Amino acid sequence: MHMKNQALIYFFYGEDAFRINKEIDKIKSAVLKKEQFDFNFDRLISPSLSEFLNIAGSYPVFSEKRIVQVEDFDDSFLNEENMLEYIKSPSPDTIVIFYYKNSKIKENTKFFKESKNKDYIRFNKIRLLYDSELPQYIKNLAKEKNMALSDEAAYYIMRYTGNNILNIDSELDKLASGIDKDDRNKEIPLSKIKSVVTLSKKFNIFDLTDKILERNLKAAFSIFNIIYGNGEEPIKIISILYSEIRKLHKAKIQEQSGMGLETILSVNSVLPFLRNKFIKNLSNFNLRELKKTVELLEDADLQLKTTSYPPDLIFEEFIFKLSCL
Repeated sequence: MHMKNQALIYFFYGEDAFRINKEIDKIKSAVLKKEQFDFNFDRLISPSLSEFLNIAGSYPVFSEKRIVQVEDFDDSFLNEENMLEYIKSPSPDTIVIFYYKNSKIKENTKFFKESKNKDYIRFNKIRLLYDSELPQYIKNLAKEKNMALSDEAAYYIMRYTGNNILNIDSELDKLASGIDKDDRNKEIPLSKIKSVVTLSKKFNIFDLTDKILERNLKAAFSIFNIIYGNGEEPIKIISILYSEIRKLHKAKIQEQSGMGLETILSVNSVLPFLRNKFIKNLSNFNLRELKKTVELLEDADLQLKTTSYPPDLIFEEFIFKLSCL
């Protein structure tokens, strides 16, 4: 089993632990067969440098390569002289995978300076997916499990399982176990998905956005307090809501300029199964209200980024001001 353009050292970092682990698994499965793992794979948690060097310098057993995966280390581990010597001349028989559990790297350290421009070292930053990217990722993840999902089905799963990919993967596994093998290559009906997927989430950011666009601000206030208490960040809520309101504002301008409804839906890339909701939301606001809402969101975003005012109070003030339009 071979990977094209295989590196000797991989360095993964970023916020998305699920996708990082999937990428690491791809490397491992491409390099080693199942029967080779016992003697040729080591996962080192907070190792000493001597432990790492000893294992990284070992020869593979009945395999072309061995893999050493290193986790939970600090910058001092990377910047020790013997580590710097290793990355200058790594073992050709060992693939080292560093999993740095931080969102950023310190590029001015000796390790990163020494690693630059070396074609056998690969740095891979894997960020969290944007909500707009999740439906396609869900479809791709389902395809890996030999299932075909429509756009509407992927959107449904995202809405009712949340935007945590680990939760989504778990629900897709449940879905796969409930689908006959003969039906997996066909597009799975939404009705079947609804009967299998566990609707275990209470409320999420999408529920809040819906209530605001429906102008049900009492419900929006309640949902905000729930999801804020569960750790949702107001700045992320503002970002998603701003995108939706800007789209409605643009559509309302187009509507008042005489553009036909079908053209408006097309130029704004409204998915077929979201048409009715988009049209209803568009009717909930007039042009002045949409323009003012955009301004309120921009003001809230600025406050969140430049003041020490409590984030929850900033968002609650936004909801209050919206209720006064």
